Amino acid sequence: MLIYVKKIMNRIKSKSKKKKLTPEQIAFRKEQRDQKKEIRDLMKRIGFTRLAGIDGKEFVFDGRTSELDDIFICENIIILTEYTIGDPHLLKKSILYNKINDNIGNFIRFLVNNNIYDSFADEYKNRMSQKYTINQLKVKILYCSKKSISQEHKDNVKGVLYFDYYIVKYFKSLTNVIKLSARHEFLEFLGINESDFGDNILSSATGTTDCFSGHILPEEKSSFKEGYKIISFYIDAESLLKRAYVLRQEGWRKKENVGYYQRMLDSKRIASMRKYLSDEKRVFINNIITTISESDIKLYTDHDRQHEISIGEDGNFIECNNHTNITPAFIDIQNKCNIIGIIDGQHRTYAYHEGDDSYEQYISHLRKIQNLLVTGIIFPKNESKENRLKFEANLFLEINANQKKVGQLIQQEIQMQTMPFSSIAIGKCILNILNEHGPLVNLIEIYTYEKGKIKTASIVSFGLKPLIKVDKQKTDTFYRIWKNDKKEDLMKSDCQDYALLDDYKKFCANKISEVLSAFKSCLDSTMWQPYNAKTSTGILTVTFINGVLNLIRLLIENDKLTNIEFYRNHIAAVKDFNFKNYKSSQYRRLGEDLYKKYFSE
Repeated sequence: MLIYVKKIMNRIKSKSKKKKLTPEQIAFRKEQRDQKKEIRDLMKRIGFTRLAGIDGKEFVFDGRTSELDDIFICENIIILTEYTIGDPHLLKKSILYNKINDNIGNFIRFLVNNNIYDSFADEYKNRMSQKYTINQLKVKILYCSKKSISQEHKDNVKGVLYFDYYIVKYFKSLTNVIKLSARHEFLEFLGINESDFGDNILSSATGTTDCFSGHILPEEKSSFKEGYKIISFYIDAESLLKRAYVLRQEGWRKKENVGYYQRMLDSKRIASMRKYLSDEKRVFINNIITTISESDIKLYTDHDRQHEISIGEDGNFIECNNHTNITPAFIDIQNKCNIIGIIDGQHRTYAYHEGDDSYEQYISHLRKIQNLLVTGIIFPKNESKENRLKFEANLFLEINANQKKVGQLIQQEIQMQTMPFSSIAIGKCILNILNEHGPLVNLIEIYTYEKGKIKTASIVSFGLKPLIKVDKQKTDTFYRIWKNDKKEDLMKSDCQDYALLDDYKKFCANKISEVLSAFKSCLDSTMWQPYNAKTSTGILTVTFINGVLNLIRLLIENDKLTNIEFYRNHIAAVKDFNFKNYKSSQYRRLGEDLYKKYFSE
């Protein structure tokens, strides 16, 4: 009997004794907690409520066993959330996601009728169903991964919103400053129209607009390009906030589609401006410079909207007289998110945001009554996207020429839009390609919050620029060896052949990747990582990258830029090369020494 009792006691002790976690496991769990907290805090600031008791509870829906990590609710929006900090497990989850997206109504009924989550059932029965029909509920699946997810994976798992970490950081920065007013931009990220959100979806009206009084300034009075119309009008801050967007650096929209040159909002500046609004109780007198989507506005000569001022595809007035002078007009603007792009004046606009500070009670009143003067640029409908972005970027530079010095990184971003055929712009694009594919994938610092990655400004200016220069007189550039029958068109000052430009970028990026891949294959894995000053590990620095780019120039000049096997054979012992002897800007010497040691024979 005593032996039996001892055995039982030993079993209890062994079960109660917790297994000691390794330092790696402790760090992993901390990162998991930090990720969840970061996103939960962000969602709260936007105005979403997190439901309790979701994480870790399994269910079987339509024959598929799975679970959710979080559910967030705001009015009629339901966000189903998945967190991961390790390797994405998209394909495993895609079966459930497809079943949910195939019939969202059935999934909601399943959760409620089976009491899968008590908090969700209570929320639906006591609030949602009292206000919205099941068809008016909007369900979105949010996949939050700390690691980058390849485009191939994303293309194979549809119907999911990928909350990539740089997007999380962007919205975190935005919500830290403008709180609930970030909701309008977040709705666009979710792909939900303002008309389908909250009380708006209950209205029977479609395509609602608001009318504002203003003036039209034709190109004769502005000296802008023919067809570019300028309108000035007053709009209350609340109406502008709902419709406004800013193409900020590190925003969530795709880099290749927009120019990212505007800085993030300065929280101290916003706070001081809110204090001014509260203390002085008067509007800012400066006008706000914007672009306005021509498809979302209409112009009228009268407030009753009986006589529309028609503008053709080329931006010229149709069947209207005397529009060479400043013309009073009424501007009808769609009640939609993200249709007025702010070029200058984002701080003056977002000072009116819906916040949680001591000024909010008074500013909530000002949002509805204070009118801001807006100058809006209306492009001709047939104007290309590239020319629109060039115009906006140039205008931004003109406005900010006498203000705070624009940094080198922002200058490079602007040049991608204003001078896309310049060496700086081409180099910047090539660097983005190298960060997405090949041996440097995810190792280059693209966003300011990224730490421990390779910085870019000096690589573009001093490494790539001379290597990719479009100049047939140079003997050490990619342009010399690029085989394209139309290559000389790229040298023309008025070249607009973007397909030709893309071909050159891809050619350059591919050749650089081949050389870097050879280096990577001949070096230890511990070496092929960004240099860490604390541990003295890793060799990837600006000096190393620019040194290799200078090596490539010498290979081109000596007709030795061939293929990856050729490079591997010559640098087989390169792991013994002392890269750390080369400091700061010794790019050229590093390139020359690599060439002499491994390729000069």
